Amino acid sequence: MPFLAHSARHRGARRGRRTLAAVGAPVLALALLAPAAHGAPDAPGGDPRDAGVRLLHRIGAPAASSADGPVWSPVATGFASVPTAEHPHGTTGGAGGETVVVRDAEALAEQAARDEPLTILVQGEITVGDGDMIDVASDKTIAGSAAGGEIVDGGLRLLEVENVIVRNLTFRDSFVAGDWDGKFDDNDNDGIRVDTSDHVWIDHNEFARLGDGMVDLRKDSTALTVSWNYFHDHNKTLGVGWTDNLVTTLTLHHNRFSNVHQRNSSTDNVAYGHLYNNWLSGVSSYGTSSRGGAQLLIESSVYEHAKDPIVLSGENPTVHQRDNVFRDVWGAEPAETGPTFEASDFYDYTADDVDGVVALLTRHAGTTKTPSTERIARQVTVAQDGTGDYLSVHAAVGAASRADHAVEIVVEPGTYKEVVSVWPGAEGLTIRGATGDPGDVVVTYTWPPTLSVFADDVTLADLTLENTRDADSAALRTVGERTVLEDVVLRGTHDAG
Repeated sequence: MPFLAHSARHRGARRGRRTLAAVGAPVLALALLAPAAHGAPDAPGGDPRDAGVRLLHRIGAPAASSADGPVWSPVATGFASVPTAEHPHGTTGGAGGETVVVRDAEALAEQAARDEPLTILVQGEITVGDGDMIDVASDKTIAGSAAGGEIVDGGLRLLEVENVIVRNLTFRDSFVAGDWDGKFDDNDNDGIRVDTSDHVWIDHNEFARLGDGMVDLRKDSTALTVSWNYFHDHNKTLGVGWTDNLVTTLTLHHNRFSNVHQRNSSTDNVAYGHLYNNWLSGVSSYGTSSRGGAQLLIESSVYEHAKDPIVLSGENPTVHQRDNVFRDVWGAEPAETGPTFEASDFYDYTADDVDGVVALLTRHAGTTKTPSTERIARQVTVAQDGTGDYLSVHAAVGAASRADHAVEIVVEPGTYKEVVSVWPGAEGLTIRGATGDPGDVVVTYTWPPTLSVFADDVTLADLTLENTRDADSAALRTVGERTVLEDVVLRGTHDAG
């Protein structure tokens, strides 16, 4: 596996900030009939910064800072912070309105559809079901409470709205067994979908094992910031575009991507896209894509264990990258077309030193609960009928790569159409079929390789590995040392590194 090591260090001079004209977006507030929310409302706030400070106290956000400012900022950052005539303080969400607590999907849907500014605290696990999406009206803050807040088997939809904040929530487990590609007719299960909306801040959330896209930012949405989130164990992570117009303004900063495949992000026809201090580790298709007429600035970010870390696609995309680190990456050389724009023309920021990004995001990306929640046993089960610990081999292997001990993954009978990568960190991993008959467990895909092993001392047993593109396509690629195959059937080739 070719190895690229780059670190082109450069810091642009600060420039005077200018504002952008807002893209008009009509307010759509869908009235949903549901039981009333639980808990008494708080008194309305005044100054947006004061409201932000009160929210951080309510959700138990830790006091921590970096060169870029507070890790948990009381006010929006990036393009979501840019003031306009309609939003003179940038994105403020529910500031100035009351605060309510919700504990079930019906109450969340009812409160999210209200017309007035509102802060909604999600307490505990809220199971939506069938991957359905709850519509969010304008002027809302939706945040996980200090006890933790999770949206399970569902998501949030922002359709033609403005001024919305989503923070401190875990979005998980809308994955449809057998549909790793997210192509089934009944699987349009996104974590957060933003369509034709303005001034949206998505901050300090965790996204895991969803059905289709984790975050989709679409159809001329603008003044967007996605910051301090943790995306893991998924195929299509963060897609931007679905438009021929060049109006979207987007900041992606301090996000962590782990065991992901594509769209990290895929940024199509973005007028100004600023990506800084992101960490991508374990990328099996491509990392960041500048598509169409997109104009990107990528800086002080880390790409490791990644195929095609920065790529161009379509007509006239551009990307300028500086001060990034590339470790153990392969495929296309990271793209560079020359200077694009300076984000400091629009808002203030200070990129953290790239050498500290991994430690910073390990500690602070995701929710207040993220650093202490992921646990994986020494033996776990994958089963498509829901009786196991995971529905896909891909998700189980990703979790194993982050564990501090060797893991055995037992796969129940079935055909698993997915790409599986055993990343460094999963040393000592075993993946074996549950019945002992390799014909009972088939891991297959149409684009090679189906299963790649980058870690050392990995054992594969009682499995069939298949690639259906053609007879010469790799079903298995081994790069790590001492990979052991025990009763493994290969339908396709074996690429040894």
